Amino acid sequence: MEFRPMSEQESKEITGWAYLPPYDFYNMNGEGAEELGEYEAVFVDGLLIGFFCTGAEARVPAGYGAGAYPEEDGIIDIGLGMKPELTGQGGGQAFVSFILDHLRAIRSPAAFRLTVADFNERAIRLYRKAGFRETGTFTRGDTRFIVMTKAEI
Repeated sequence: MEFRPMSEQESKEITGWAYLPPYDFYNMNGEGAEELGEYEAVFVDGLLIGFFCTGAEARVPAGYGAGAYPEEDGIIDIGLGMKPELTGQGGGQAFVSFILDHLRAIRSPAAFRLTVADFNERAIRLYRKAGFRETGTFTRGDTRFIVMTKAEI
């Protein structure tokens, strides 16, 4: 696996990805490509397989009012996504490990934090296997989100 800053072409491709229900919640329907400019694209053998982002881009805005993102030194918020055709195929662990290893090497975090919709049981299982634990919840509309943290120290 390798990564590089996301190009305009890659961001347009990602906004066109179509996940099947219930994961269609994550579909961007071709919109928001300009918002992906700060993201990193992940590749295997030159093929785009996913993306990740850190910081404010990785947070769900509704979580701020719920106190889901207390400012703590050394916590890196991450957001990530895999190409729909690759989800549920057993490659998630390597994908998440690649991202975490990269961020460890360049930033030495005290912890990682991520936010996931509670219906996304597949992702929650993956994150738990990677060492993340639930540290909070909040809702936005009809969707409940789980905040998960993985301590590094």
